[in-house]
Amino acid sequence: MLRDGGGSPATGPLIRHIFKAEETLLRPSTAWPLAGKSRFSLSPDSSNTLKNPPQDCSYISAAGIVVAHNEDLLTQILLCLPPKSLIRFQCVSRGWLSIISNPSFRRLYCCSSNTRALFLFRKKWRKNPELNFISFSDEYVSSMETAVSRLSSNFFTDGEITDLHSCNGLVAVVLKLRDGSREFSVYNPSTSQQRLIPQLNLLEKRHPFVALNIAFDPLKSDHYKLVCVWWGSPAITDRFAMGIMNISYGFSIYESETGTWRDSGDIFEIDYTPLHTFFRNGVLWNGCLHWITDWKAIVCFDLDKEDINFTLPSPPASMEHSGIWYFGESGGCMYFIDINNPGEMLFDIFELASGCSEWVLKHHLNLAPLTTLYPSMVDEEFDHSDDWRFRFCLTYFVEDENEKKARLVISLLGKVILYDINGIVVKELAEVGPTDTDDDGRDNLYQWKDAYPVMKMLTYV
Repeated sequence: MLRDGGGSPATGPLIRHIFKAEETLLRPSTAWPLAGKSRFSLSPDSSNTLKNPPQDCSYISAAGIVVAHNEDLLTQILLCLPPKSLIRFQCVSRGWLSIISNPSFRRLYCCSSNTRALFLFRKKWRKNPELNFISFSDEYVSSMETAVSRLSSNFFTDGEITDLHSCNGLVAVVLKLRDGSREFSVYNPSTSQQRLIPQLNLLEKRHPFVALNIAFDPLKSDHYKLVCVWWGSPAITDRFAMGIMNISYGFSIYESETGTWRDSGDIFEIDYTPLHTFFRNGVLWNGCLHWITDWKAIVCFDLDKEDINFTLPSPPASMEHSGIWYFGESGGCMYFIDINNPGEMLFDIFELASGCSEWVLKHHLNLAPLTTLYPSMVDEEFDHSDDWRFRFCLTYFVEDENEKKARLVISLLGKVILYDINGIVVKELAEVGPTDTDDDGRDNLYQWKDAYPVMKMLTYV
């Protein structure tokens, strides 16, 4: 069963979410659907209880009184409610207001949120960027449609979204207005709250805008920071005669607690070569924003010290010229995915060790069995030793230590799938088709690389 996602002219390729999708168990030589069983079932006793609820109103009233006066039990119930309901329920009583507005409850509420959906964002050369979503569960499709529609309608009426970054449930948006100026805004999809950020006094001609990142850790604070990266003037060096220049980058920080911008004072210089980082999609981990360069060096911006460093080791590279297949955070750990053997479709998933001294191999992944179901993942016209033959993208990686599951969201031609690495199980999440204005060809339909998890969040922006 299919259902269209998005709905805004800015959403780009049409994503049709597949409802009640079957899961398929893979084996090296075959694949077949799993038996259709719900993960949640009722025991005979509980089923009878639901079919024949107690009719004694005094019993129900007494149970309500017990819940109302048991703060621990009430807290557990409130943790199961959606954010907008919690905001309304703060008006029920002073007791409910005290519980819901308590920072410890808000942090607990955030921790109770697993990754159920992703925002998808894609920049296109000389074309409007594309905004969409993927839901892991049928029950979240409707709410995600609403979130994307509101995000699009709130911003596209005034200008064009040129960039987007998200961190732990909050979304930072870069909007280019009709007069050519830029505006920054922070949006909470859970509550539909939006905050316009004061303009940063940078002269575009002297310091062109590079990227905007948001850093938000709800386990530490209800406040967030924005890090704006701008381009300094090229510094001509003695090597100019060799055709090499140094490019400098500056950093400005906005704190929601104070509502003001300030410059970090730290200037980062890098050789201007075709291989350079654009400082988009920063990964928040251990109090720092991290970016990975094309040559696999990790640039860290310490949010407390407000300076740049290279303290983290570079992840191992199996192939000298392979691209960045994935770099991100999940469950409090940093992950990097690299290709091991293009001919056999082998990939390695590395995790940064707790002491930050090295990257350790966490999973050795064989994606060749997937071609049984999706032969278009590989273009046979290319040499088998060349990873250019691959027609898919590793969009997002989720490691759930509690459920002992590791899953990959893979976007390929016409499909977005969820791959359970441990169980070797595939679930089709959506079908992807071009819009009337998409003239980039079929290859463009699988290149979803900017993916951000959607989390329940009560934070006021």
